[in-house]
Amino acid sequence: MVRNAKHTLSWYTFTMLQSISDKIRQQVKDAYGAIAHPFDQTRKESWPEFEGFSQRIRPHSKILDLGCGNGRLYEFLKSLDIDYLGLDNSSALLEKARDNFPEALFQLGDMVHLELPDRCFDTVLSIASFHHIPSRRLRLQCLHEIHRVLKDDGTLILTAWNLFQWKYLSRWIASIASFLFHFGFKYAWNDLWIPWCGFTLKRYYHAFLPRELLNHFPPSEWVVEDFYFSRKGSRVKFWKSFNLCLIVRKKNG
Repeated sequence: MVRNAKHTLSWYTFTMLQSISDKIRQQVKDAYGAIAHPFDQTRKESWPEFEGFSQRIRPHSKILDLGCGNGRLYEFLKSLDIDYLGLDNSSALLEKARDNFPEALFQLGDMVHLELPDRCFDTVLSIASFHHIPSRRLRLQCLHEIHRVLKDDGTLILTAWNLFQWKYLSRWIASIASFLFHFGFKYAWNDLWIPWCGFTLKRYYHAFLPRELLNHFPPSEWVVEDFYFSRKGSRVKFWKSFNLCLIVRKKNG
């Protein structure tokens, strides 16, 4: 009876956590759908961090851009004459991407469940999208999918916002209050909800500490080639940075 009760409680907890994660992911999707047009207007320029990635991408290679948004990364990559696929779960943002770059290939999809063949990409880029995935379980599932679709010795380039900044203080107060109110069951202490330019819908972000992010990449599967913190394209100390930038290579075998 005790074992059955524990099994039932475990199943119930998993189901509840999965339901919460699904709800959060839908809220993020809805938020980006609502802000798609003005968001696109503010994402026309190349991001300074892109320059640090160019030496990692070989010309004519096959590229997967996860969470491609309005496709602005393609603008930077197209001079390399690469075989590009942009994937996002927001149909509204993909409409903007196709309008901006009609010659490129964009696809609606879920980065946690990639409907793509094994070992087909030389490089996967996840630029400011991984932090939108709620729960470690789903993040590991996403990385498992990325590992699967990468060719042997393929490269993952990943960035996440550094949210440990004073301008997010009010968001941190709300986050920690929610964590305590729900006894840590619903959200992690470093799960933040951030609005965009006055819109009421907020986007979920997980605020990674450096070691926490690295712990998602076991050495049996990944080789860390570079890990640094950036601020407008320059490498800086973590507490001065805007972004965490990680470059890992898929381990063979």
